Amino acid sequence: MTGLHYIDIHSHVLFNVDDGSKSEAMSLKMLRQAAENKIVHLLATPHANDLTNEVQSERFFKRHNRLKQLISEHQIPLKLSLGSELFFGPGIETLLETPWATFENKRKYLLFELPLYEMPKEVEHFIFERHLEGITPILAHPERYSYLHRRPEKLVAWHHQGCLMQINAGSIIGQFGERVASVAKRMLKAGMVQFVASDAHDPEYRNYQALDLASMQMQEFLSDEEIAELVFENPRRAIEGTPIEPLEINEALLNEDWKTFTGIWERIKKYVQ
Repeated sequence: MTGLHYIDIHSHVLFNVDDGSKSEAMSLKMLRQAAENKIVHLLATPHANDLTNEVQSERFFKRHNRLKQLISEHQIPLKLSLGSELFFGPGIETLLETPWATFENKRKYLLFELPLYEMPKEVEHFIFERHLEGITPILAHPERYSYLHRRPEKLVAWHHQGCLMQINAGSIIGQFGERVASVAKRMLKAGMVQFVASDAHDPEYRNYQALDLASMQMQEFLSDEEIAELVFENPRRAIEGTPIEPLEINEALLNEDWKTFTGIWERIKKYVQ
């Protein structure tokens, strides 16, 4: 895709705040790599949970400001914004009060993740409450939660509630295994996804090159316009705080190969009423 650029809404580029970048030097290398891979705007989304205290919160701002300074000093053609990846669990309501909880503190969009191996309760309530506040939740890497492979009706229910979905580029290219790659592609083909992001943690394995590689793979089943929506237009809207309209789900496609969708509409009613 000639001329395609990226806006990345999920990245662990801040150093010494979570399991992402381990040093200022690593962050600088990541920023350069992002720019080299046609990323023009990067949203730093450090992990935040009930253990994130005021000291850690202040560190988010300090690291963010330092990286913006490095971008200027090294003349890296890249814009850096601040958000977070909120862990769905105890204390998430308190985290919402912080200025880094939503993208650029605009209180329009937030990114949240679920426990990897155990289905949490009250996600529906969380989505509902955020919409009452005018905030649209974005679920990070739903393709990686194995329990949702067995309960896809949950994803569809959340979709109908207005929760947006962000797929990891690394999932598409097979970094997390064949099953995750299959689920990611099925969701993309069915119109359940609004964002593809790097979820970069380092310049080696989980890096920014994945976005370009994933875009090339998506060309096999999506149009150029659809890919641009996923990697540039919708990310831009989310950071700016402007509306994003979810796509209509292709129900037939979901039921074609995802056998666990049998009887989905009978099971979904109790989640959306």
